[in-house]
Amino acid sequence: MSEITKTMKLRLYTDNQIDDLFTALTNRYASACNCISDYIFDNGFPLSYLKVHKALYRTIRKEFELKSQLTISAFKTVVARYKTVQEQLEKKPYKYKGDDGITYYIQRTLEWLWRPIHFMRPQADLVFNRDYSFVCGLNELSINTLGKRIHVKFSLPRCFSEYFDKNSGWKFGT
Repeated sequence: MSEITKTMKLRLYTDNQIDDLFTALTNRYASACNCISDYIFDNGFPLSYLKVHKALYRTIRKEFELKSQLTISAFKTVVARYKTVQEQLEKKPYKYKGDDGITYYIQRTLEWLWRPIHFMRPQADLVFNRDYSFVCGLNELSINTLGKRIHVKFSLPRCFSEYFDKNSGWKFGT
């Protein structure tokens, strides 16, 4: 049986203070991703999550002051992005016409990149029941930020209400 992934967008009801907490979190997460990306680029593109984790975990935790699960998510985000770019490069080899008129194809790899992948948009990959959870009878979200865990109300579109039934068999992810 194949696995189905659905993306659910909820409208969160926040105030300026909570917005600032989210902004700080997402900017710090993106900065950590950039640091990890620089390491991968400068060290021969190790695309094993565990190797990169082993080399940088303490540094990322200390420098960016991210919680443990967010740090792990940052490693997974960056490695996944490099693997995606690698697949895209492999699908589209470099094509040129030689002096003899013959068309040649050269397989492209990550070494073709001129600079590290850069994470410009503020983002954070939060893991269900670690970084966020539903509380108060599924009426609020409890979300980790850099300093503390906050509770925010949200609105749920009717089309997603079936996924909140505990007997539905659906589970939440990142």
